[in-house]
Amino acid sequence: MPKPIIRDMQPDDEYFVSTCSHVNESEEQDACGVRRVALFRKLKPHGLRIKVALLHEEHAGFAYGIPIEHASWGALGKNLMSVPCLYVLGKATGRGVARRLLEVIEWDARAAGLLGLTVTAYRALHGADWFMPAAYFERQGFEAVDERGSEILLWKPFTPGAQASRFLQSSYCFVPKAGKVVVDLFWNGLCQTSSIEAERVREVCGEFGDAVVLNEYCAEDREILRCHQIPRGILVNGVEIGWGYEAPKDGIRTAIERAMSGST
Repeated sequence: MPKPIIRDMQPDDEYFVSTCSHVNESEEQDACGVRRVALFRKLKPHGLRIKVALLHEEHAGFAYGIPIEHASWGALGKNLMSVPCLYVLGKATGRGVARRLLEVIEWDARAAGLLGLTVTAYRALHGADWFMPAAYFERQGFEAVDERGSEILLWKPFTPGAQASRFLQSSYCFVPKAGKVVVDLFWNGLCQTSSIEAERVREVCGEFGDAVVLNEYCAEDREILRCHQIPRGILVNGVEIGWGYEAPKDGIRTAIERAMSGST
């Protein structure tokens, strides 16, 4: 059985990675991919690593690693490498792809002088048990730092001097505006679903003209992330809406209409 080949993302890999493997599925996915490639290039000088796995010369998966001080998704901390996403195609599971991707991210972290890895993973994530399962990372030597609902914050220190990461803690406070529906959009571009739903929120809010006030908070702006500590979220008049996957336009529209009628 051939072993997976792991390499730094090449131009030929960008479409696969930036669309999260949703190649040739929709114009929306493709447009998001273009935005994300631009973000990847912007974050590279800040230490972003994107590793791509190949099996039989075909794409099999990918992983991101970024110093936690520049991570827009996951946790807070210092001198750690955050792993915001580790993804393997279903047909490539059980072939050691995820393990090799993690190994290479770890090698890079050690070479950069960082003191450990950290990841936000999940247990019993409804409808998406495949996404960042905590049990898998525990089998790879990660230890739980904290738990919050289905979220599990884990880390793998390289040295006793490392300090554990910590969950983001929302400081959100709704500020109403008389006669308006206020939509507060928290988003980040590193997560494809967050980037896509941000575009949908903008489009739907635009349908209502001046009746809706849209406030955007992008987690790639470090000051904004530290202030609000919300990497992703949609709140309509202070009430959070969400589906786990990309928020559907109909759902966003319905939430705004309900807020207008005073039924939220």
